[in-house]
Amino acid sequence: MNGSGIDWEAAANHWIDQEVGEARMPEGELIAEIEEFLGRHKICALATAGAGIVRNTTVEYVHAEGAFWIVSEGGLKFRALQANSNVCLVIHDEDTSFDTLAGLQVTGTAEVLEPFGAEYEHACLLRGIPVERLRKLSFVMNIIKVVPTRYDYVNGRLKERGFSARQHVDL
Repeated sequence: MNGSGIDWEAAANHWIDQEVGEARMPEGELIAEIEEFLGRHKICALATAGAGIVRNTTVEYVHAEGAFWIVSEGGLKFRALQANSNVCLVIHDEDTSFDTLAGLQVTGTAEVLEPFGAEYEHACLLRGIPVERLRKLSFVMNIIKVVPTRYDYVNGRLKERGFSARQHVDL
């Protein structure tokens, strides 16, 4: 497939063009809405790409102190992270009805924390994991910290409050 009949630019700009004139939610209200949404979830898909590898891994997270904290044994996502720290997280409700669909795409930068360093130990505290338990493992348990740079939030119920169902905020 060569894509010669596809208007790539029009496809890429579809939602950007459609959002012109849409009712935007005030930033503080949007952040509060997103924080509430995140409080109801703990599973996300972590997308990584780099070194010729694309991965999308289901992981558990804790959202605290403006970051997402993910514990992982390992996997090819780390090869991708070594080459490219730009990541995307996707979190969504199970209800997929169009009018009530809710989901959050988090664009951000990932850092793999130094094992047993101060920030690693702090992440363990946030996650409720005893550091000593991790020290006893036969392998190093990795912790990924994702600092968000943008939230793209979709929630069909926002229309009931007079806002566009699609909202975004750069952080």
